[in-house]
Amino acid sequence: MNDESAKQTGRAKIHSRTFRSEVVDRMRETGNAWRLTGGELVLPRVFGFCRGVERALEMLETACQTPSAGGQKFFLLGQIIHNPWVNDYFSRQGVRILTEQEIADLEQIIRPADCAVIPAFGVRPDVQRRLAKIGCQIVDTSCGDVRRLWVWAQRAAREGYGVLIFGRARHDETVVTKSLLAECGGRYVIAGDLAEVRTFCDAIAGRCNSQQFREAFDSQATNADGLSPFEQLAQVSQTTMLYEETMQVRDLIRQAFAERFGARQAAERLSFQPTVCRATQDRQAAAVELCQANCDLVVVVGGYGSSNTRHLYELARQYCPAYFIEDARAIFSSDELHTTDLVTNSAVVIRNWLPARRPLRIAVLAGASTPECVVAEVLQKLAEFLAT
Repeated sequence: MNDESAKQTGRAKIHSRTFRSEVVDRMRETGNAWRLTGGELVLPRVFGFCRGVERALEMLETACQTPSAGGQKFFLLGQIIHNPWVNDYFSRQGVRILTEQEIADLEQIIRPADCAVIPAFGVRPDVQRRLAKIGCQIVDTSCGDVRRLWVWAQRAAREGYGVLIFGRARHDETVVTKSLLAECGGRYVIAGDLAEVRTFCDAIAGRCNSQQFREAFDSQATNADGLSPFEQLAQVSQTTMLYEETMQVRDLIRQAFAERFGARQAAERLSFQPTVCRATQDRQAAAVELCQANCDLVVVVGGYGSSNTRHLYELARQYCPAYFIEDARAIFSSDELHTTDLVTNSAVVIRNWLPARRPLRIAVLAGASTPECVVAEVLQKLAEFLAT
């Protein structure tokens, strides 16, 4: 084994020990099912950490465990991924997670001897330049799929396209995407859901004017004064959006452009790139397959700030009762479960969430940023209810 292979193996062992679970490993050996007296718990064929998340966590863990001189401190420029358990874990390892306000004061916080870690979502280009000027060590864990989105979007902007981003305007990934587009002189508009896409399409098709467009899309959602930059349009999606909805976005845009310019010109004016990452697509497809297989209820596990986990929850509740929790602590009893209203971000207590009948078939879904050890704790808690 060469030196590089040995390093890779070492990193894998560190990562495995920290975030994996024997409970989940045993379920894999039995076909992703845990059969109990009162029913069974089932997992989808693919779930939990994607390769981009694994890479980011391995890089951060390795950096933290590498001996350094001069009292080096570690600073994470935002959450490494959108999972509170993971971020708390690294905080306990001595990594300081900077807030947006603290990132604005980087030069007062980070020394040249320190290490700055860029999260999986990346950071704005101005922050990259400031880190380089400080001269500190930089560990860049940006996801490869996200990087490809940025490259494609910037290329489209340089070729004269306005860019429609289908994603959450305040999501870390999208914040970086729009910053990169603005820096290269591009114009963007962000649509967070299909309703906002339809509003944009109404404007393109001439069913509303530029003033109405500006009222619908504020300064957080666009850097354009009107519609003209988007008469030649490239469309990208935040990598964790629902793939099915991304396809609907394209259909709506094609229809609007055909209505405005005619089918032939519409095809010449449009450019699409499939930027929803493969891991997201696979997890969404696996979740649907499982939810369609006669489940009585679904428990979705992951951070409330995780876009890909939210989408798993949105998919699951189309098929049967579904509950979104961050970890096993949310399950107080078979009668009481604590969750969050994703619209208002307020705490919600759900009573009588677990049916009394037996047997029960409960599916457990995990977002791409959810550690297996957190999934295992939820599985063990649920198993207590099905043990008799």
